[in-house]
Amino acid sequence: MRNEFRSAREGAFGSTVVVFACAASAGAHAGLVPAHLQEEPRLGVAFLVAVAMLLSALIAVSLRPDRRVLAGAALVLFGLALAYLATRTIGIPVLDPEREAVDTVGVLTTSIEIAGVAFALWLTQPLGRVARPVHIQEVSR
Repeated sequence: MRNEFRSAREGAFGSTVVVFACAASAGAHAGLVPAHLQEEPRLGVAFLVAVAMLLSALIAVSLRPDRRVLAGAALVLFGLALAYLATRTIGIPVLDPEREAVDTVGVLTTSIEIAGVAFALWLTQPLGRVARPVHIQEVSR
């Protein structure tokens, strides 16, 4: 019988990508905390919360990369990517109501976050469920 989940090798690679995405995003956000705390304290606190959530996701995926943990990491990464998109298009009223310009660091960080989301979601899906054939059995009377 075929294993229902990804091989250990695929899982290790995928969870490494998720851990890397969390670490890279946490590093980028942590680097911006001091400037944001000075300019807009609420945004600086939001960045601190983001760093804490990313580090929590990183540790959780490192220790136990099961489906729920990976889904949680995907949710954190996707939420941050959406927040970046919002700050560049409409602004976030409570934190920073004015639109900001698109920047290289932000685009790269968001790209890494989306890659982390993709790998996390890929790892949560068992193999063989998409194309499982339906067996019809004839019943004789």
